[in-house]
Amino acid sequence: MLFIDRYLSIQRRLQGTTAEPKLVAISHFQLLNGARAVVTAFGIKKDQTLACALPLFRLPIFALVCLSPFLTDSRSVFPEPQPLPRSLFASVNKYKCSTLLTNGAALRLLLKISETQRVKLDSIEQILLLGDRVSKDALKSIQKQADNVKIIAVGYMLTETGSIPIMGDATTDFTRMVGRAIAGYETHLNPLSGDGEVKPGQLGLLQIRVYYGSTFMGYAPDTSGKDKWVDTGDVARMDEEGSIEIVANKEDLIYDNNNGLVEHWNIERLLNQNDLIKGVQVVSIGRGQPVTAVCVLRNSQTNISHVRSELVAMCKKHMFPVPDRFAFVHDFPRIHTKIQKYRIREMLREGRISVF
Repeated sequence: MLFIDRYLSIQRRLQGTTAEPKLVAISHFQLLNGARAVVTAFGIKKDQTLACALPLFRLPIFALVCLSPFLTDSRSVFPEPQPLPRSLFASVNKYKCSTLLTNGAALRLLLKISETQRVKLDSIEQILLLGDRVSKDALKSIQKQADNVKIIAVGYMLTETGSIPIMGDATTDFTRMVGRAIAGYETHLNPLSGDGEVKPGQLGLLQIRVYYGSTFMGYAPDTSGKDKWVDTGDVARMDEEGSIEIVANKEDLIYDNNNGLVEHWNIERLLNQNDLIKGVQVVSIGRGQPVTAVCVLRNSQTNISHVRSELVAMCKKHMFPVPDRFAFVHDFPRIHTKIQKYRIREMLREGRISVF
């Protein structure tokens, strides 16, 4: 929901992925200049046509798609308010769209459909991927099925800026990084605990400076904030060139009895390679509490004890910490394809998930 008055725009996060939803206040200055910064960074020019294969409820997407035509005399096409519009291919061909705005998950499906139906996105020259990391297979498919693509970029959206303040170009390792701050923004990492400096390659809490010359107005009901830096809530690494790798959300961090950080994201990446499960989320309900691997079976008839033994053996073989407990669910709680880890923790805390 978008409320607009003379001075600010307040966008309601329709659903929360890491916590309960809340209202955030953003000035018109931020929205307009944020969209201008993205248009410039990505190179959207006059007479180009942008096809959006993402829903518009995310403010950064809304701002880019709706404001680009006013800023550059380009055109925007959004066939349906769905992540994977059924008429996307027809729209791209009809309007000769040169730029595609999508994400990793939607792109995989698009390329699969394209290959099955033997349809090529010949007019597409640029692809901007938002949100997810890009797999190596997806990159190969782009090169194979979109012959004319010259520019591929990834972007990191932040509602508090109403923009895409971090973008990566062809020099970025898309399978790990989301890129660097674009012109008008800055990034900084704070230590996970205590004071000090976060060196290249170390983990820190990601902060982003709002667009140059503006301030972050805050969350409703208090929208009189004057902060210049926004806490994103993400844990990240930064290399010496300033490229950012998003690792996890700070609310999802796990600490053991010795206050040591359990790198649950590495455990998840390892266990997700097992063919017996569709996916796994490693969580804990508090510091020093048991680490639980919550899994979704690929076949609901599979013996749970066997799966547990297989996953434990994988961790031991690769010398990763073994989760204290395992749990099995039909699916993860999600909103707009995003897994809600905080709800998994709630379910464990309330005993709604059985653990082994």
